[in-house]
Amino acid sequence: MRCLYVYNPISGKGKAEKKKNYIVKKLGERFGEVEVYATQKAGELKEKAREACGKYDVFVFAGGDGSFNEVVNGLAESENRPVLGYIPTGTVNDIARSVGIPSSVRGAVKIMLRGGAYPLDVMKINDNYAMYVCCCGGLTGCSYEASQSDKKRLGKIAYALEVLRNELGFDEFGVEFSADGVLEESDAVMVMIMNGRSIASMRVNYDGKLDDGKAEVIVVKEKPRDKETERHKHFRYFFSALKVFTRGFKRLDKSRKTFTYSGSEFSVKVPENIVWNLDGEKGPCGNINVKILNKHVNLIIPRPRKGCVMYLQDGCNSKETVV
Repeated sequence: MRCLYVYNPISGKGKAEKKKNYIVKKLGERFGEVEVYATQKAGELKEKAREACGKYDVFVFAGGDGSFNEVVNGLAESENRPVLGYIPTGTVNDIARSVGIPSSVRGAVKIMLRGGAYPLDVMKINDNYAMYVCCCGGLTGCSYEASQSDKKRLGKIAYALEVLRNELGFDEFGVEFSADGVLEESDAVMVMIMNGRSIASMRVNYDGKLDDGKAEVIVVKEKPRDKETERHKHFRYFFSALKVFTRGFKRLDKSRKTFTYSGSEFSVKVPENIVWNLDGEKGPCGNINVKILNKHVNLIIPRPRKGCVMYLQDGCNSKETVV
């Protein structure tokens, strides 16, 4: 069995570089032959993921949610995709939280040795791919607007500072959501499309399944009120958007100020200046078409246990890929 381990030597304050020998040794115990590559430039992880298809059985990588997004975009359109192994070394690591992979290197490596490979869904957004979230509007730009130096120095606090600097005064925008037999038009301050469970370290979509062929959608509807000052409007919009993170999808499902939907294929029309966030990275602007690719990538994750909340549709009966 051939395994390629790719990592960014400066990611996570050099965590992966410091523990490279330990990681490679442990991966060898399960997969035998392990090749190692340290990335040297932006976008190289995507290239390596694409090149690994048909060449390696297992592709293990270290990085954050943005790194995971690179990998998915590198191999999503290829045949003979390798099984993925993930060691989270980023700032937030929402994908790892969604599937139960520990944030420590040793904990994640333990999953590489004892976990199972399960097929998970991928979201196709126009010509791009995302693993766990696609969102736009208020509070969604801080993950890609915050500087890398602040992320490295301050961790999650960097996102909070970015919100305070630039994300408090946002406005409403027109949204048209359409799916088979469903049409919703409204003014909104946020649109959130989720395949995962966690955003900004919070369990926003706690009951979400990552292999059910569906994504959960929530549109936070708002519009100006008569004789309302701009300051009061922005204050109100901010707390409306914030409720998605603090209350989650389930509690907002029947709110008159939100529109919710769960499905496998739909489109969302927004103004051309609205930027979409894909897995924490800056994505396309304007209208998007979304299609859920059911069980498209295999990821090594903790095996489901009886009595625990499951992120796989069939729980303990989910079938794993042999690696």
